[in-house]
Amino acid sequence: MNLDYFLLVCISSIGIYQITSIPADLKGLCFFPWPKVQYVFGALVTTGAFVWFFASENRNYQHTTEGAQQLYLFLLAIIAAYVFTVILSSIIQAKVGIHDGNTVKGKQHDIGVETLKNTTILGGILSSIRKTRQDAD
Repeated sequence: MNLDYFLLVCISSIGIYQITSIPADLKGLCFFPWPKVQYVFGALVTTGAFVWFFASENRNYQHTTEGAQQLYLFLLAIIAAYVFTVILSSIIQAKVGIHDGNTVKGKQHDIGVETLKNTTILGGILSSIRKTRQDAD
């Protein structure tokens, strides 16, 4: 039951991250460059996770997972989904070349979540390291 709940939350969170990255204009989290495909993918993943969870076996029984354990599983699952989304979106966008990662010279670096509007997290980290090295020279 614990693993099933973890997978439900993790997989559905991946779908939710994909859906919410579009209106927030966080292109660095997107798996696809087309918003409609992104919405459909997110909806299918989220719906599929819930269908799998509730259709796979009888869930109407007393289980041993306590509330605090369920909270920890939930938090761990959404963090794992975010890490998975960050890594996969960085790999996909690096392979496909969705974003060029070029920053305007003289422009202050984006800070925090604003970085995801222009590049992936891994691209932002690499860009920040390069900027720090350039400033040191």
